[in-house]
Amino acid sequence: MTTSDYLRDARVAIIGAGAVGSVLAYRLAQAGAAVTVVERKRTGAGASGATFGWLNGVDKAPRDYHRLNMLGIRDHEALADELDGDWIHITGSLHWAETADGARRTGLEQVVRQLTAWGARVDRCTPEEAARDLEPDIAIDPATVGAVYLVHRSGWMDAVAMAHAALSAARERHAARLVRGEVTAIATSNGMIDRLDLADGTSLEADVVVNATGPDGAAFARIAGTTLPVERTPGLLLVSEPVPARLRRVLYGPGIHLRPDGGGRVLVQWEPLDSMAREGAPLAPEDPRVREAMDQAAAVLPALAGARVEDVRLGVRAVPRDGYPLVGFDPAIGNLYHVVTHSGITLAARLAGLVTEELTGGEAGDLAPYRPDRAAGSIGGHGSAE
Repeated sequence: MTTSDYLRDARVAIIGAGAVGSVLAYRLAQAGAAVTVVERKRTGAGASGATFGWLNGVDKAPRDYHRLNMLGIRDHEALADELDGDWIHITGSLHWAETADGARRTGLEQVVRQLTAWGARVDRCTPEEAARDLEPDIAIDPATVGAVYLVHRSGWMDAVAMAHAALSAARERHAARLVRGEVTAIATSNGMIDRLDLADGTSLEADVVVNATGPDGAAFARIAGTTLPVERTPGLLLVSEPVPARLRRVLYGPGIHLRPDGGGRVLVQWEPLDSMAREGAPLAPEDPRVREAMDQAAAVLPALAGARVEDVRLGVRAVPRDGYPLVGFDPAIGNLYHVVTHSGITLAARLAGLVTEELTGGEAGDLAPYRPDRAAGSIGGHGSAE
């Protein structure tokens, strides 16, 4: 029996068309499954459309989790090559901390030592060298910063473009279906899902139901009559108007994070502003707190001084309670499969391959530590934000 034969008659319903759900739809349909994706808004409209989009393995311990993320970057490159995509930019990331901030500086040095011990290439330079050789338009004060670190296998991605390309390929090449709708009820019997009921009154039957709803993962599980330990964490991102700056890399400074956003725009995340995010309460671009965040960004990228904010993106992140992915069949519902993770941008392509391998009868040992029924704290360490 070939892989495609194994899934030839299997009906798989994937709930959510973000980065994770869209690539999984492509891989499963490619393997022979009859895939239906249910999305209540549009492709990438949830967390994937309001993400910093950082592809990285920084501060992602233990080593197996770091490795999973690094393989995720590799798999994204392969996917972009397969689909002729231009949404991925592995240009590296620059990291620094102020000398006077002992805790942050020590933490960064520990992360760098761990990365290099695991075989990652991390170069150290001075602020002057970073501006001269790497990012000519940045300004890092050498009087307050002693070292800047370049993490080479790191970058950023346009997650919406990736999700759209993957889902389009699933539909056009492998007959996957996209259904616009919201699951409002789930009928179960004997520990299995029998039927998904949508808000418009239609129903859907499937042999396997995949929960790829991101921050709505816990809510979807409740509809099915089970639980999933996922928290909703809102965050804010600012998008500048086009500015004259030659920014190529992710900049990860103390409290301020920047990256290109296409067309000369810059995406800005400022930790104090991020902490003010509240669901249902987006800030206007003219809000004084937004201006303060842009002033902080302009201290790093002077081209942003006085730049208008075109958009304030309020996103909600999926954060499993121990920080690690939740991937596998639900312990209470036999045909409900969860794929929910905070690192969905970096891990989407890798998880799609591993889940497809598992659902086609193969081994996926890399998923073993991330099962939904694992004991709390069984993995150790933590993951960085994306």
